[in-house]
Amino acid sequence: MIARIFIFLTCVFFACGCSAEIKAGSTIEPSYKVVSNKDVEAAFESFSKAVSEGSVDLFIKLANPNGIHLVRKFTSGTLGGRGAELSEVTDPKKLNEKFQFPIKNQTPYSIRIQFQELPIKSFTALSHQSLAAEVETLNFDTWAPFLKNSLIGTSESGTRAPIMLSSANAKYYVYAEAQIIDDILVGGFAVFAMVDGKLQLVAIITLL
Repeated sequence: MIARIFIFLTCVFFACGCSAEIKAGSTIEPSYKVVSNKDVEAAFESFSKAVSEGSVDLFIKLANPNGIHLVRKFTSGTLGGRGAELSEVTDPKKLNEKFQFPIKNQTPYSIRIQFQELPIKSFTALSHQSLAAEVETLNFDTWAPFLKNSLIGTSESGTRAPIMLSSANAKYYVYAEAQIIDDILVGGFAVFAMVDGKLQLVAIITLL
């Protein structure tokens, strides 16, 4: 009799433990909003309109108010002296009417010159490639090799046609206009991420 009671209580304890574990697991919610295709389309189209129409106000609304990380790297060399490479976070409100960010002691950081294929003609027609998951833990100024690997073999890399890249765990979405010339990647990349429940522009990477 005692043995039966012991077995019964053991089974009840085990069942309760399993139930509690499932319940606890089911209540865990992601710390970020799941990104939908509509979120990405809305962000890309806002960026497209802002740049193609020169709307500084729309650009600022789309950008992360905590700052945009601007990256400018010379993957093709300095070609006789292009100045220093750039990697800094700047206030999006510093964008001027020429759609440039003034950079102290350097050439201004031009947005339009890197995204000459805008406006986007069809979001649904954009090709889509994946970025390696490693980029999700790396600084934007180290992304160049991963961007290149994502574009190798694509038709877009031969023509600089627009393409969308997304990181493996969907942390980042990138609008890209880039080309691989003699094994060197050049072009512009607008990087979006979910911030405070909204997909915002968090970085722009220029490879020259």
